[in-house]
Amino acid sequence: MGPNPKLAELTERLSGKWRVKGPEIDGEAEYKSMRGGLLLVMDVDFVVSGTKMKVIQHVAYDQDTDTLRARYMDTMGDESTYTWVLDGQKMRVGLADKESDTYFEARFNDDNSEYVGTWHYPDDGGDDAIIYRRIE
Repeated sequence: MGPNPKLAELTERLSGKWRVKGPEIDGEAEYKSMRGGLLLVMDVDFVVSGTKMKVIQHVAYDQDTDTLRARYMDTMGDESTYTWVLDGQKMRVGLADKESDTYFEARFNDDNSEYVGTWHYPDDGGDDAIIYRRIE
């Protein structure tokens, strides 16, 4: 059995290296397929508000919930579970589940060389755009 179509689509869209810029954030992210397409791995090197940070996130298809679930870990000691949803040119990454009120929402440009998004929190509208531009 091959990769789930939802994961295959997300992997195709994100695979490669990206430059990340936004208020208080600067760095690079790399997405790569592993385990025959059953896992999308994201490695990130950021400087966030002056602090160097590394992040790893593993995205896999969760058959029980029919969603793309991710485990997130960073060098600051944070660990989380996220749910990824790709809908056309729109991507949503929700904390815990897809209906979460803490989420990152982004839109891809027409050739998928860039996506721009903002984090939304229950008490904050999320005005600060983060720009991901493909570099490889």
